[in-house]
Amino acid sequence: MYFLKNGSFKVRGTVRSTTNEAKIAPLREAFGDLFNELELVEADLLNEESLFKAIEGSTYVVHTASPFPIQKPKHEDDLIKPAVEGTMAVVKAAKQNGVKRVVITSSVAAIYKSKDKKKKEFTIEDWTDCSIAQPYEKSKTMAEKAAWDFQASLPEEERFEIVTINPGFVVGPNLNKAQFSSGDIVKSMMMGEMPGAPKISMCMVDVRDVAEAHLQAILRPEAANKRFMLVADSIWFKDIGLCLHEKYGQDYKKVVKKEIPKLIMYVASIFNAEAKASLPLWG
Repeated sequence: MYFLKNGSFKVRGTVRSTTNEAKIAPLREAFGDLFNELELVEADLLNEESLFKAIEGSTYVVHTASPFPIQKPKHEDDLIKPAVEGTMAVVKAAKQNGVKRVVITSSVAAIYKSKDKKKKEFTIEDWTDCSIAQPYEKSKTMAEKAAWDFQASLPEEERFEIVTINPGFVVGPNLNKAQFSSGDIVKSMMMGEMPGAPKISMCMVDVRDVAEAHLQAILRPEAANKRFMLVADSIWFKDIGLCLHEKYGQDYKKVVKKEIPKLIMYVASIFNAEAKASLPLWG
């Protein structure tokens, strides 16, 4: 939407199915008159040919798709394969089509995991150590590195520019009613579906700032071949709950605003996959 509002671009977006009205209708409603200016084509992260076709004729590519589940997957390749193969298909197609610049949505998850327990500050120079990473962290790290490695492998005269956007936990108003992990986490707090707030701190950023960053990553020449972390603040889940309670507590009486003891979380992890996934992040 930000690219359409800018007015300088002809925008082609990808969906898994252009005939799935349940998915398309919310976009039509959210985009309003701008929807008529949006070209939609079908593409799938694990179908390289579909991505090549979707990118054909493009000057710029913004690659935002990557799976982000709340629960730990049964197999890490369920995350790693689409993240890495999807990114590789995009950069290969970019090279083939003479694309000028590719913007890739990476994550702070590709930056912040280190064996050094004393390390407290991370910059765009840092990379997550995959030997100790969770599947999602590993998928984002491997996918981003694959893109940079592919660019470096090309002869200099054939290289296109890359910009990576590395946001924290993305929250804010969504344009449709589809389920998505960050929204589902906020919903579970709003509806009291959590027994309490885990003692976890999340570095967060507003989705509208993330969208603007992707636009600026195309517009600004000086952004070429750089990584950009997007973090507004780091907030404890209990404080997120208190913010939600202050704004919505009158209508949502069960908003989670108290911290859950670690012992209860540990017991819950035996039965609950989300609780189990949260334990390594405790504190």
